Parts: sequence; C-alpha cells; structure tokens
Amino acid sequence: MGLVVELSNVSKTFDEIAALDNINLGVEEGEIFALLGPSGSGKTSLLKIMALLEEPSSGEVYYNGEKVSAKKVQQTRMQATMVFQKTAVFDTTVYKNIAYGLKLRRMPEDQIWKEVGEALSLVGLEGFEKRSAKHLSGGEQQRVALARALALKTRIVLLDEPTANLDPRNASIIEEIISSANHASKTTFVMATHNIFQARTLPHRIALLQNGAIK
Repeated sequence: MGLVVELSNVSKTFDEIAALDNINLGVEEGEIFALLGPSGSGKTSLLKIMALLEEPSSGEVYYNGEKVSAKKVQQTRMQATMVFQKTAVFDTTVYKNIAYGLKLRRMPEDQIWKEVGEALSLVGLEGFEKRSAKHLSGGEQQRVALARALALKTRIVLLDEPTANLDPRNASIIEEIISSANHASKTTFVMATHNIFQARTLPHRIALLQNGAIK
C-alpha cells in the first residue's frame, strides 16, 4: 500500500507565531493514524493542511505521490473530508444532513438514498432519516457528522478530537464506528486526540505533536 497523503518540511505561522514547525510525515492507505498532543500543539492546523483547507507557510503536500499545486487543490480536495471537533449539523433532517455533500457532487437521487442508508447503517442510526438532526443527543449528532463524511467515500477522513465532548459510552461507539469502517472498507483515518488511552488502542500508528513539532 502507498501513501495517501505526505507532508514534506511543512511549517505554518499565524502572525509570526509558529503553529507547525518542519513537519514530515506520511499516512498509508488503509490505516488509522493518530496525532497525539495537548491542546495548542498544532493538531487542528495539521489536519486542515492535510484536508487542503489551509495552505502551509512553507513545505509541500503530496497526494498519491503527486505534489499538490495551486492548480490541483480543488480537484485533490475531493479526496479528503474533515469532521471538526465542534459538531456542526444543519437545522434539517438527518437524511438531508448526510445527503448534502452528495448533492453537491450531483449524485443521482436514487444513489444518494443508497449511500445515505449505508452510512446510517455504519454509524448505527438506521431509521433516523426523518428525524431533526438538531434535536438529537450530542453523541448522535457526532454520529451524523461522521456518517456525512463516510457517505462521501473519500480516500481519507480527518477527525479533529472526535470523542472529546462525549461521555464514555458515546466515545466508545464512535471508536467502534471508526474501527469498523476502517476494517470493512479500508477507509484511511487521521485523528487528532489528546487521549493517550485512546491513542494506545485505536490507531495503527501515532505521531506525538508538541509545540508544533513531531517529537
């Protein structure tokens, strides 16, 4: 298996403050890769650069061995999707939440129904299609956000502290979903976490991030 995404000498500064310092890492296809570090260590900035939502101040990003140039950003971005720490669901039905990205990609409606159904099954929310996403519990909303990402079937899914705001039961459910999706469809995951116990059990590999640098 090759590398889905690779960062070479990537640094990022905000107002002359270094958020990332000369990062070099590669994520292999089909693995769960964890970025372990405390708040403020640069994990979110690193995920956003991997997702091509932010440009590095210096360094290069590669997808499938090819350097991502300015001309290729929009096209390459379709290969990744990111789930943010603060769960964001639209004030509409669960179905429309998960179907949103598929509609943007102009997928036929019958295919959207199929993909949404499969995604809901993966996260254990079968039959929730007509429910209001805003009225679900925090754990259920996080599962909807994860289903929305999984429905896109991108090469890589980037998760920013996916269980940080959840109770142990819901955190365990999210971890099982990630593990199952990785096993069933070989989906590649990169997850940021500050939970050392989670980092010991869920991912295949770990990078320790501290003060914007890999230790």
